Order: sequence, then structure tokens, then C-alpha cells
Amino acid sequence: MSLSAHEYAIKAQQLCVLPDIYLKLRELLADESATLADISALISLEPALASSLLKIANSALFNFPKEIDSIDRALMILGIREVHTLIDTYGVTASFSGLDPNVLNMDKFWEISVDCALLTKFLAKKIKLENSDSMFLSGLLHNIGELAIVHASPKKVQYCEGYNKQDTPWERQVDTFGFTFSQCSAELLSLWQLPTSIIEPIAQYKNAYNEDLDKKSTLLFITSRLAIINSHPGLYSKKTFLGQHLLEDLSLTPDDIEQALEFCNVEGMAIMSALNVT
Repeated sequence: MSLSAHEYAIKAQQLCVLPDIYLKLRELLADESATLADISALISLEPALASSLLKIANSALFNFPKEIDSIDRALMILGIREVHTLIDTYGVTASFSGLDPNVLNMDKFWEISVDCALLTKFLAKKIKLENSDSMFLSGLLHNIGELAIVHASPKKVQYCEGYNKQDTPWERQVDTFGFTFSQCSAELLSLWQLPTSIIEPIAQYKNAYNEDLDKKSTLLFITSRLAIINSHPGLYSKKTFLGQHLLEDLSLTPDDIEQALEFCNVEGMAIMSALNVT
């Protein structure tokens, strides 16, 4: 009997446990009486998290003129919302750090995920998308459902990874499982109680080509496909794969797309390193 996206997510939740430090930080961030000093002290107890946060804070994602050299300074400059996003990033990526790379090409998986995150953040800023703080994380985690499924169905996932010019990743996923990996992503992130602003574009974007969705979901549709194009040069055509009508809806030009790709290719490895997924 085939499992649903929700059932795969439950299995993954049982196997891939969120780090204790992440859970403690989420509790602290939800506490209105908590101070920046309290948050900084807790982050500093986890060297991997502190290092990742500082690396990302000093990356081109924020482009601050002076180096951010302490957690206290990162919290003051970035603000709680951005730091919360980075903590969510750390928690989810760390939970899947023990997967067998022989079952799934983890370098390729994270390359596509980070590319999608960078492309989404860049283009959200380009089109002045309102309330887009969460879009980096939507891009990064849009396909995390694949890691949730690979534990239980490695051979099926490997088949889905063999897409070619005659089909797409999403067609293979639906043919094999009856749903896309992104649908499982949304289920898992909901179980982990991440903000709905992160989850909703992931849950909806697959329908953007044929439905009139909000700008966040439409943008994620474009960037998820652009990330595939970037990681597999020559496999798909930008003109037909991205959806010209969707680019027009968001007022995105070919030059905007090329600028986004350039930004992504320059910064991708640095972000992968900061997230400890290389």
C-alpha cells in the first residue's frame, strides 16, 4: 500500500530529530520576556550554530559594509526575525545531516536547494515583494520532503532523480508516489511547526503554471525550476520551462533572470559551506 505525503512526513519526523539546541532556541524566541543577551548566550553554547550564523550574516545575502564578528552584533544588526530564519535553517538542515550519500547525491540535493534559496531571495528583492523575509527559507526547504522519503523508499527516490528531457522531476514524483516531494516538504515542516509564511508557498507553488496564485508561490515555481536548469545545463530551456506568462506576471525580464543566476553562482558554495552541507 502506498504511503501519503503526510505518512512519509510522520516517518521522517520519527527518524530525523530536530537538535535540542534548536528546540530550546525556539522556546526562547517565543518567550516575550527573553532578551537579546539570553538568545545570544544560548546560541553561543552551540559552536556549529554560532559559526553558521556568523558566516551567513557576513555573506552577500546581507551585504553589510563591516564584518559582523559576534553573535550579539549579529542579533542587533540582523534583528530577531532574520536570526529566527537562520535558526530554522540550521535546525532543519542539521536534522538530515546523517543521510547516506550513497543513496542520494547530497551535494547535488543541497546545490539545487541553496540555488533555489538564493534565486528566490534575489528575485524577491528585485520585484520588491512585500513580506518576503521567509522566502529564502521557502526556497531552501522546498524539496526537503525528498530527504524525508528517501529513508523509506530509496529506490523510488533514485528513480525520480533520473529525470531527463522527456519528463520533469515533478512528473516522475507524481507518477511514482502520487504527490511531489514539495508536498511532503510542506507536511513535514507543518509537523515541525515552522511558520505558515514559509510553508504556504511550498505547499502551493506546483500549481502556479495553471492557477492564479499569490506572488510568493509563483516566484517559488519559477526559482525551483531555475535551480534545476542551473544544476543541469542544457537539460531544459528557460523559455519553455519557467513559464513566460508567470515571468510577465511578476514583471521579470531575461536580464533579471541572468543577474539572479550570476548572484547564485557566485554565492552558492559560500552558503553551502556556512550551512555545513558541503
